[in-house]
Amino acid sequence: MRIVLLGIWIWLVVGLTPAVAQTVFKVSGRVQDESGKPLPFASAFLNQTTLGDRTTEAGTFTVRNIPPGKYELIVSYLGYEPVIMPVEVQADVSGVTVVLKPKAGVLKEYVVRRDPERERWMKMFVQTFVGRSSFAQQCKLLNGEIVDLKYDRATNTLTAAADDFLVIENAALGYRIRFLLMHFTFDMRKGYSMYYGNPMFEPMKPKNKRQMQKWTDNRKAAYLGSTMQFYKSLANKTLEQDGYTVQKLVRKERKRDFVEPEEELKSGQVKMQKPGTFSKYVNYLYTTPLPYDSIVYRSGNSYVMNFKDLLYVTYKKEKEDRLYVSAMLPPNAKRNWQTSVLQLLAPEVKMDQNGNIEAPMDVICEQYWGWEKMAEMLPLDYKL
Repeated sequence: MRIVLLGIWIWLVVGLTPAVAQTVFKVSGRVQDESGKPLPFASAFLNQTTLGDRTTEAGTFTVRNIPPGKYELIVSYLGYEPVIMPVEVQADVSGVTVVLKPKAGVLKEYVVRRDPERERWMKMFVQTFVGRSSFAQQCKLLNGEIVDLKYDRATNTLTAAADDFLVIENAALGYRIRFLLMHFTFDMRKGYSMYYGNPMFEPMKPKNKRQMQKWTDNRKAAYLGSTMQFYKSLANKTLEQDGYTVQKLVRKERKRDFVEPEEELKSGQVKMQKPGTFSKYVNYLYTTPLPYDSIVYRSGNSYVMNFKDLLYVTYKKEKEDRLYVSAMLPPNAKRNWQTSVLQLLAPEVKMDQNGNIEAPMDVICEQYWGWEKMAEMLPLDYKL
């Protein structure tokens, strides 16, 4: 089995629903502290979109151009606990009052000084959070000094936290991302990383038409073959047209009572993937593509993924990033179709027809999707 970095991209969102006749609405309200005092310049935005606003000196905000649907309104202010509020938009929503509570403890004063140990962990944090892809090479974390890093030598685990938004400038896709980091853990012993939080996308202003076209091309490249497109294709039953092949992958631990599926191996129904030298597990790939009804079913307006074992997903319209091949695959390996492994941590996981997962923490992505990070992330309101 290939030794690859296992990652999870998680954003706490409620999915968008399609716009009706291009009608858009607005959400307006007021942000205040527990005493009723307005909080100016607080951030109010719809999670993982480009839609947001800053409060005025009177603490008021208006988020405009919102298509009908269900969202999460995120309100944050430095030194206060952020508030996540579900909002359903079918008409203009007004009179929203958000009360923020101060965080426990005293605000930190950030002093920038050279610390070789911190620089080492910061580099690892950025590579795990932003990524190592070609697009990641064009990203900058603009305020890394606010990241509080802790390394536990006993467990070989790196954790990170921040009291304010992390600001990432993605020059490859043309977005400035403000990310409210809720959790970050990198278990180096297991090669396992998990982070989640609330991002807002601010489109950058291009220098010229050429740069705008480059951003448009790169955004399309980031979307094609992504989990966002895969989930949407799964819901719409367009996997084959969109370039995806989905097969069952069974992972077994090599214990004393371990038994190989000899008959299926002989018949060619199953192929064993060569395990790594020190791997405790063996993967068996079933050669026949899975039918939709063994992966997902419809329940009202939602779709429910309920597959057992693992999904082995191959995207055949784009090959792997050269940096992925050099960093993650054996020496002399050549670029091939993008392959990823999907695992559910819950018996069932709901999603909407736009491919937005209701409980992202219940889904683990391995291999190519696990390697892609923030640098390939797009807002939910992205359109091809």
